[in-house]
Amino acid sequence: MSETVTESYIGSGIMYVDGRDVGNASGVKIDIEQETKSQPNYRGGGGNSAEVTKIKSVKLSATMNDFSNENMALGLRGKVEVVAAGAVDDEPLTAVLDGLCDTTKMIDTSIAPVLKNEAGTTTYDVDVDYIVSAGGIRPLSTGAMTEGQAIKVSYTSKAGNALQALVESGKEVKVVIDGINDATGKPWTLKFYKWKPSPTSSLDLIGDDFGSFDIEGGVLADASIVATGKSKFFVRSAA
Repeated sequence: MSETVTESYIGSGIMYVDGRDVGNASGVKIDIEQETKSQPNYRGGGGNSAEVTKIKSVKLSATMNDFSNENMALGLRGKVEVVAAGAVDDEPLTAVLDGLCDTTKMIDTSIAPVLKNEAGTTTYDVDVDYIVSAGGIRPLSTGAMTEGQAIKVSYTSKAGNALQALVESGKEVKVVIDGINDATGKPWTLKFYKWKPSPTSSLDLIGDDFGSFDIEGGVLADASIVATGKSKFFVRSAA
């Protein structure tokens, strides 16, 4: 009599997209949609005389817990641009008292900006006439500026990157999950040859709990795989 082997499973792992570690990802799952065509049995007794089930689509979805621009670009069909630090001189703004005058670039708040009136004859005092944040300048109604006044600010922009959302048509990426079965300590891997993420339906950007967002996309057939018995979609290897 053959021995029955059981293996409990608790999955964890690191998800890589085109070799890039996406950070903490949960809810990674595969959904396979099937389509069944049946031929009824007309010879009496009911039922079917033949049945064929075909794979209609294969989808891979994941919940991203790291809000990097690179991860968000996957879910927003975006492009990430590197932004270098640099000096910005006399950027024109219009004062909105107790509101935000947003600047073209993010302000490096560790370096004090210089805010003046349009003529450059008056220099305003930070935390007295205005408050500075990464997003721009907030003129105070208790300060020396007036509503709608033309002002100009010189500042140092902060280095980082910028996500240009919804500018790409969607690209196909390779996904590898380097996993471990926490119940047994055994390693496993999943390789998806071609994954095309769709735009995410929602993003919760402000809240009182840790944020996350979902990305789903189709797993496409890799036409370069022609060997008999080899999957064109994905392969799972386990110890």
